[in-house]
Amino acid sequence: MSDKNYIHPAQKRQEEHEKRKEKKKKKRGLLWFLLILLLIAALIGGIGFGQGWFDGKGKSEEDTSGSEDPAVERTIPEESQDDSSESPKTPVALKISGSTYIYNDSVRTLEQLKSDFSVLDKSAVIIEITDDNAVANAVQSLHDLLGELGIAYSDIPAVTTAPESSSSAETTTTQAETTPLV
Repeated sequence: MSDKNYIHPAQKRQEEHEKRKEKKKKKRGLLWFLLILLLIAALIGGIGFGQGWFDGKGKSEEDTSGSEDPAVERTIPEESQDDSSESPKTPVALKISGSTYIYNDSVRTLEQLKSDFSVLDKSAVIIEITDDNAVANAVQSLHDLLGELGIAYSDIPAVTTAPESSSSAETTTTQAETTPLV
């Protein structure tokens, strides 16, 4: 009784081993193909090493549009530079949650904040901005408004419930403008 379809176990193991080797070879070939494709794209300039991978803003010698990175350099208006050394300033709390401004326990628009802040004594107050998952455009709009009014402000990082690696939270305080924490 001989069975023509009988395969010896050793032969079966050998065939399985060869199939696994073939699969590994295909995976390696695909990996090399993707790596070469990535390098070609980089050489052509599709990725642009050092040109701003994730935020879309790159540093290029060809960029002469005159637009500056807002975090690079900020200046303090001359009129408010003299005020900082004279007397301590009274903090005024302002919270930004998403794209909503909360001042004196009420939701305010930028126009309402402008009228509220225009009556404040610029030399006697500092606006303490608390970021509660704020939208970047909302923060930037508020910074622009305070810079326009010449009022000093301080950015206070959001309070986290997870334990921090450092012992104290960092704050950045300037006169009419501030640089974002990195």
